[in-house]
Amino acid sequence: MEQAWDKKVTKYEILKKLLKYKKLWYNHVTYLWWEPFIQPVFYDALKLWKKLWYTILVTTNCTTLHLDSQASKFLPYIDELFLSVEAISKEDQQVISRTKNYVHWNKVFENIDKYWKWSFLKANIVLTQDNKDKLFDLVKFLYNKWVSSIAITYPDVTNTYYEKKHILERINPTYTESMKYIVPIVDYCKQKNIHLKIADIPFCVFPRENILEYIKITDDYDYWSRIKINYEWKILNRWKLDKKDYMPRQRFRINKCTKCIYRWKCWWPLIHYEWLYWLDEINPIENE
Repeated sequence: MEQAWDKKVTKYEILKKLLKYKKLWYNHVTYLWWEPFIQPVFYDALKLWKKLWYTILVTTNCTTLHLDSQASKFLPYIDELFLSVEAISKEDQQVISRTKNYVHWNKVFENIDKYWKWSFLKANIVLTQDNKDKLFDLVKFLYNKWVSSIAITYPDVTNTYYEKKHILERINPTYTESMKYIVPIVDYCKQKNIHLKIADIPFCVFPRENILEYIKITDDYDYWSRIKINYEWKILNRWKLDKKDYMPRQRFRINKCTKCIYRWKCWWPLIHYEWLYWLDEINPIENE
């Protein structure tokens, strides 16, 4: 927000926008705010949102929610809580974040249980080279904390920011390698009745057996929810959209995809994937 507005954000600027959209019958307004609980006016903003009867959804890595004073202050205002969880142990978290930060997840969940009203709780895990072999343990930990909605997301990288060597060694495993860790989790989540979503991985890299089940857990299956709605409240034709209209990740169409019977549903590989690994592992389901 402060980058976009080029000044410190106050609760008065927030209130003006909230009132504007309330008059237009919106019940969600998105603020991209990095980690919300460390923003100075976030508490005032929560109170304003609640007074105007907005549904409040917060995405957080919970850096401060292990503190009782923070959790008791913020959590009662929040309707839907999305947790970003990349690791549980202190050592793993510091390796992935490249910082000395540590989220005390056991204490965080104690505070969530104590102060939050349990409307909707979801966890998102970004798959990386550093946590791929601990992915199953992460999912089991979340399940034991009563999190029944989990997303595993393939990392989105900015190539102008990261060097290719760093991406390959530290961030992005290949799609094929990812399957080795994800497929057992799919089976586990099915047994435990966990709602699982796999984001930003094209479903044609999943095993051919039971492919229809795999399709339903990818974000490809929900592609309509990723298309912006125009001012006349009509769904836009996805083929007429500019790249900036795709939400939230950009994909790249390849010639192989024309052989696939699901080409109208699939979002295809990430736009940078060919630059990283080529596209040999993409196996479209051919229309025989």
